[in-house]
Amino acid sequence: MNTADTRSLFLGLLLGVMPLIVLHSAPGEGQTLWREDEQRVRVGLKLFPACVGALESIEDWLTPRGALLVLVVHTGSGASARPVVANLESVDRIRDYPLEVRLVSAAEFDDYSGPRPVGVFVASVDLEPRRLRGWSERHRTLVFSPFAGAVEGGAIAGVHVADRVLPFVSPTRARRAGLRFKPFFLDVARLYDGD
Repeated sequence: MNTADTRSLFLGLLLGVMPLIVLHSAPGEGQTLWREDEQRVRVGLKLFPACVGALESIEDWLTPRGALLVLVVHTGSGASARPVVANLESVDRIRDYPLEVRLVSAAEFDDYSGPRPVGVFVASVDLEPRRLRGWSERHRTLVFSPFAGAVEGGAIAGVHVADRVLPFVSPTRARRAGLRFKPFFLDVARLYDGD
């Protein structure tokens, strides 16, 4: 696939995400504020494969079985994160490679010594920013959190919502973790210039 085709595919994915931003109404009420965290997870599930696919040298993360390992990290029981796992398992391939998706608690991931994941999808809103930053640097992996303030706080990538939905990326943190994104991706993403 050439660069123009890849760029078109990515932009099509972004435009396909836009209808997900809707308002929710409680029974008997008019339209109220949207359930931001739930919406951000849904949007994040659309953007995460594009973020992983935009990593250079993605084949460096292949498991011995030729798959890309993705960890879904959560706090609490994990029941709320299981739909995230199911959604990511339904992704056929990222750049011709199948995904292997595992559910891991944040406490387990703090001490994780298993195979290096290509990406970590944060499925719980209550994780401290320093933890996200530490995970990306220690495991040299993409830590993606769809929640508001996550990229500013410590994640490498997430969701930027304004007049349109875009991937939100910290190039500084990506460099610290030894990650490089393809230039076309950085051209369409919202970049965070802070530490």
